[in-house]
Amino acid sequence: MNRILLFVSLFLIGSTNLFAQNNFENASNIISIDSIKIKSEPAKTAVKIYPNPSYGKLSVSANTSSTLHFYIFDLEGTLVYQAVLNNKERKTIENLKKGTYLYDVFEKDESIEEGKIVIK
Repeated sequence: MNRILLFVSLFLIGSTNLFAQNNFENASNIISIDSIKIKSEPAKTAVKIYPNPSYGKLSVSANTSSTLHFYIFDLEGTLVYQAVLNNKERKTIENLKKGTYLYDVFEKDESIEEGKIVIK
């Protein structure tokens, strides 16, 4: 049985070192990662999508007073819907065909939420 021991240390500066040692060969490797980005999770969801799953009519509303850019993509990556949501505004979407879609919400050019929408 080949055992590998892995040590990970994360520094607040943004540097990560990985150390792996193979006990059978007494060899070790050090891998350095110069930068890492940790995406902060919002305290609550940026948008409310209901009902999900839907039978054809879907509502999207912002849960914040910020301006949000809302995008829906099919599973091939084609943009099928986009909207700007201002100050807790609500939009109704009725033209999506049956299937699974992915959505992405942006605030100030940063993706803050993504998820899945199902139309039955």
